[in-house]
Amino acid sequence: MGHKTLTGAVQGKFWGSTRCFFENYTSEVHYIEAQKDGYCSRHHHENKWNRFIVLEGALKVIIYKQDSEDETILTDGMFSDVPPGIDHRFIAMEDTKALEVYWIDGLDPKDIVRKDSGGSGKGEDK
Repeated sequence: MGHKTLTGAVQGKFWGSTRCFFENYTSEVHYIEAQKDGYCSRHHHENKWNRFIVLEGALKVIIYKQDSEDETILTDGMFSDVPPGIDHRFIAMEDTKALEVYWIDGLDPKDIVRKDSGGSGKGEDK
């Protein structure tokens, strides 16, 4: 897989810690805890999308463009995506808990075969 630790293992970072709790050949989900003013390296992923989902706290996501920077501050419940090949970093504006989701293109969102339409639990056939 793409990361350096086993699923479930906590990996210490200068900025806090990360724990991968799901992985397969197309995606990974990491739980991160970042200390206030902690920041990750400026980097990019060759093939993976990177989604930051803030659970608690505030995270600044910086996307580096050719001649400028795009900064987005995420707070509780907000998320932001970074496409493959784009340099980026995050900075914790306060102690922050977040999810980092990685995936590669190729998953088909229409890959579902429905047998019924679901319902609200108000007497519809189940």
